[in-house]
This record gives sequence, structure tokens and C-alpha cells, in this order.
Amino acid sequence: MPRTLSLADEKRRDAQIEVVSPQKPPRLNWVSSLGASPVHLERLIKATDQSSFDALAALHGDGLGDALIAGDPEIDLEQVGRRLGHASRVFVGQAGQVLYSARILSVVTAPDGKEKSRGDFVDVEATVGDGVPALPWTGRLLPASDVVRRFALSRKLQLRHVNGLTFDFLHAIAAHLEREKKLLLLGAGPKGQAPLIFQTNGAPFRGFLEGRTDGPDGYRLVLHLSNLELKPVPSFEAPAPKAIEGNAS
Repeated sequence: MPRTLSLADEKRRDAQIEVVSPQKPPRLNWVSSLGASPVHLERLIKATDQSSFDALAALHGDGLGDALIAGDPEIDLEQVGRRLGHASRVFVGQAGQVLYSARILSVVTAPDGKEKSRGDFVDVEATVGDGVPALPWTGRLLPASDVVRRFALSRKLQLRHVNGLTFDFLHAIAAHLEREKKLLLLGAGPKGQAPLIFQTNGAPFRGFLEGRTDGPDGYRLVLHLSNLELKPVPSFEAPAPKAIEGNAS
């Protein structure tokens, strides 16, 4: 079932509409160079916990290099290469033991990788969807040329009507954006300043709404999403060489 959201126009009227992802291109079939039967992917066992580098380093210590040359202990001949069927992901400790309970923490790091803070993880609720207030009309219209230079657009969604009334509602929004030749900045919250989060603990996005029309009977509204802002890197200037004072002999 397609997702839904509430959207407001410049007159502060809102409507419930559908949100769908663009259709994926047809799936490709891989064949061998001779045109044999289709090639399919298999998940194979690469190594076990007893043949991992950490396990071998703890077992052999400084003699690990000699052990690799003498006997290939990193290869488990009974397991490596076997097909991996249904498997579940588990958490393991530093010693390789399976953890049956884990405390999930939220760790904040600085751009240089240093840890700034950590604490208990708190669920972040969705800001878009059923039961959530309508996305307001922010009135912030940005040229498409500025948007593509300032933000990395990673996803896009198509907004569709669910009946005749919402068709007229969305067609009017698309016509307005087409006349302005700009994209509308969309956000959640009363003033549209909060990020767009489509599911609990989902990634936060900025939204840019693009509108086009095809006469009175057609329109297209595309919501472009970005979670990365592009910022210029400060230029680096090498320091000027310093003169060395001295007496010539």
C-alpha cells in the first residue's frame, strides 16, 4: 500500500495525498560469456570465528606469519566455500562471544572522528505520515540551480492525488511552482523547520518540492530529499618561506 502524508498549500489548506517511490527499472539477467543459463548470486562462507585474524593473532602471537606460511590456519577446509542459507545477524563481543542482550548507545562524533558524547538511545518518532500534522507551506522558493549546488539529492518521491479534489489541489501547487521556476523547501513542524523523518528512527531529510504541469489535465509533483549539505572546502595557502639570516663567509 502506498504511504500517505498531509500537505498544505500557500492558503494553508491541507489535504491527504499519496506518496510513491519511482518505479524500478526491469531487473537484469546475468549470463555467462557463452550465453549459458542465467547466473545467480550465492552467499558463501568466507571464514569462521576460529579462523579470523583476531583469533589467529591471539593463538599464535608473533609467530602468526610463520604459521600462515606453514599450514594455512586461516582456511577452514570444512566450512569455507559452503553455501550460506538462512542466517540471522547477531552481536558479538570483543572476544568473539555471542551477545544475547545489548545496550544500544547513541554516540556523537566530531568531523575529525573524536567522540563528543554518548548516552542511551532515544527513539525518534516519524514527522511524516498518518496521524502527523500537515507539512506547512514554508514559502521558501529556491532556484533549482542553487539546490543542486548546495545539497546532495539522494532520493525522490512522487506525490499523487487520491480523488478529484486532491487532483485540483496538487495541480494548483504544481502550476505555482512551475510559474516561479523554483523548488519549495519542505520541512516538518509548525514552521517547516524540522527534518522530514518517514519512519521511527529513520534518516532525517530536507525536502525540495518540484512541480510541472501538462495542461489542465496533467501535473507532476516530485519531492527531492537530501540529508547532506555541500559546503565549500576552505582553500589552503602554504606559508611563505622565511628568510634565513646569516653571515656569508
